[in-house]
Amino acid sequence: MSDLLRISLVLLFAASAVTGQDSPQDVPVHSPGDLQLSVDEQISRHVRKQADEERSKRMDFMGFVIDDIVRLCNLDESQKERLVLAAKGASKRSMERWHEQAERYFRQRVTGSDEETVSELLQNMGSVNFGGRNSDREGETEAVWKDSLKDVLSKEQLVKYNKVLADRAQARIDAFSEMAIASLDNYLRLTPDQKGRMAPIIKSSANEYLDDIHRYWGEYVEKNMLMSLANAADEKTLRDILSSKQYDRLQSATSNLEHFWEQRRRLKRAKAEAAERKKDNGGQKAEAIKIGGQIKAGGRVVIKAGGGAVRIQPGAIFRGGDIEIEANEIHIEE
Repeated sequence: MSDLLRISLVLLFAASAVTGQDSPQDVPVHSPGDLQLSVDEQISRHVRKQADEERSKRMDFMGFVIDDIVRLCNLDESQKERLVLAAKGASKRSMERWHEQAERYFRQRVTGSDEETVSELLQNMGSVNFGGRNSDREGETEAVWKDSLKDVLSKEQLVKYNKVLADRAQARIDAFSEMAIASLDNYLRLTPDQKGRMAPIIKSSANEYLDDIHRYWGEYVEKNMLMSLANAADEKTLRDILSSKQYDRLQSATSNLEHFWEQRRRLKRAKAEAAERKKDNGGQKAEAIKIGGQIKAGGRVVIKAGGGAVRIQPGAIFRGGDIEIEANEIHIEE
């Protein structure tokens, strides 16, 4: 190499260092495909990638379920193959809500981004769980899966498998109830009489709400969540069993879960009231009640439709009056 050429190369590299220019290997490399994809296309591609991973988890669980059925019911190869096809359909069906939530979630978080920044934003979000802590098990609850079991299994096989499932569910409820009662006893220092009176409340609560609890909290179990099963009962019932200090101590320990139980109690009351109205109405749906005229100021009227509908027509004027309507439907006609 001549001296002149050597000097030229040295000057070239020195100039690059002074101006802060990147060397060729430091320049970020983007594939032409990435640069050409629109924001919508990049979001869709990201959702598809996430969906493939989620679907794989759900199919893995369904494979575990099928292996269980094969062991319990001695399925032949043809039956197993048919269940595998059913599992794929159930997993696909269970993904429909997941897709809706994923599309909405990712699009909201990249609103206003351009093609050059959206890819980085999506990657930084990572994986997001849209179906709850037990989303991989949703395929087992799909109607298409349950219907397939009826078609594929013999009558004897189906009875045997359903009994095993029922026994497992009851064992889980019993274990959960026992842990909850033991936790309450230890925390509140229950007398034998109090413990005996609390036990049916806890067991009834576990029977009715355990699935809701697992959907809400997953398989995670901790003391306060167990004790909160008592809050399925109303305040009067609990105060009749517990002392004031015990009641206050229980409510303080489970206060962060109160919204969950208040919603369940409210729904339970609504169902009971609806059933009572239906009973009062002889089990028949009442005709729609039509309201016309005027209620004077300060007046009060109570309208009970017995589970039917209340229809408010033009001319029904309530000026400062107090009206209470009990009905499944309310129609206002203009």
